[in-house]
Amino acid sequence: TTASRLLQRVRERGAQIGWRNAVDELRSFTQAMWGNASEAERGRFLRHLRPWWDVHRHRLAPEVHARLMAVIERGQLEVIAGKTMGFDERPDGIAVQFRRRGAKASETLIAQRIVNCTGPLGDLARTEEPLLQKLAARGHIRPDAAHLGIDVDNQGQTIAADGSPNGNLYALGPMTRGAFWEIVAVPDIRNQTWSVARRLSNAHWVGGEGL
Repeated sequence: TTASRLLQRVRERGAQIGWRNAVDELRSFTQAMWGNASEAERGRFLRHLRPWWDVHRHRLAPEVHARLMAVIERGQLEVIAGKTMGFDERPDGIAVQFRRRGAKASETLIAQRIVNCTGPLGDLARTEEPLLQKLAARGHIRPDAAHLGIDVDNQGQTIAADGSPNGNLYALGPMTRGAFWEIVAVPDIRNQTWSVARRLSNAHWVGGEGL
């Protein structure tokens, strides 16, 4: 299934049962679809569909949404779609240069605080985490093809710089998105952790046992 075909099918299904249910129906198949997709198809998904997937898949709880809309209506919060161009510290705060989506000119906003809510940085080439830097420098780990995190096989074993799997070093959770994609929510991480634990203990897999 190509990214464009998937989008078409979700739209068709959304017209039948609503977009929320259409997206939720994919949850049990997402890892399998990602695993079967080529690197080129994954790249197309990340370039063109990732923002839409993140928005529709990871949604606010109704209560949180209601509070958010309330502060927007009171003028306490403004949501701007655009791109951050840079920052400058000033005596009166931090000057944020940004460009609104669809605009050509940039604007400047003076802020007292900046909170980065973009989530964890998975790209090993840009990480400032000492442990990851040392593991990568020594060749014990390498980035996945999409630079979403650590390269692992389908069992969670990290892949060394020379392409060989590390039988004594596993990765779990969002840093393995390159291999599994849908590995952010607790249920997915719990299943992944259980699978690795069974493997490390040389136990035979029994689907769902202990979960």
